[in-house]
Amino acid sequence: MARNIFNRTNFRFSRDGQGRRIEDGQACTIVSTTALPPEQHQVAIGLDRRMSTNPEYPDSRLTEDEIRLVLDHHEFFEARLLPGTEPIVRRAQRLRAVSHILMMELDRADAPESPPSLREYDDHVPALVELLEKQDSSPDVGRLLSDIVALRKRPQRVSERTAAVADSLVRLAQSWT
Repeated sequence: MARNIFNRTNFRFSRDGQGRRIEDGQACTIVSTTALPPEQHQVAIGLDRRMSTNPEYPDSRLTEDEIRLVLDHHEFFEARLLPGTEPIVRRAQRLRAVSHILMMELDRADAPESPPSLREYDDHVPALVELLEKQDSSPDVGRLLSDIVALRKRPQRVSERTAAVADSLVRLAQSWT
C-alpha cells in the first residue's frame, strides 16, 4: 500500500509494479514495487519519487544508475515507459536487435575450429546501429561488416555472409522509422 501525501489518495501495488487507486480503481505503475536486486531497489525508489513530482518533465536527466536500471530490466521498462526513457529504451532495442542478427546470421556456431563467443561483436554493434540510422545502404553496411569480421579474425565462411547479413540489417533499420 502507498499513500500520496499531497492529495491523500491510497494505492495498492503488487510486486509487478502495477497498482490501483483504492478510491476509484484508477490504474498506475510504480517502479520500486517490482522485484529488484537490493542495489537497484534504492535507485528505483528515487526514480519513482522523481517521476511522481512532475512526470511530464523530470527535473533532471536520468543518472547512470537509473539508466542501468532501465537497461537491466528492459522488459519491465519497455512495457511501462517512463517519461525521458523512450530514447534509451529505443536505443537498447536497436542494439539488441543488431546483436541478435549478427549472432544468428553472420557468425553462426557452425565453425567448430573457431566458434564465436556470445559477446564477439558487442564493441562493434553501436557503430553498426549509427550507420544504419544514418543510411540504408547495404554496400556500406557490408563494408563495415567485412572490416569487423577481418578485425575479429573470423573464418572465411563468416566473411562470405556479410552481404546477406547487411541486407538483413538494412531491412531491420527500415522498420525503425
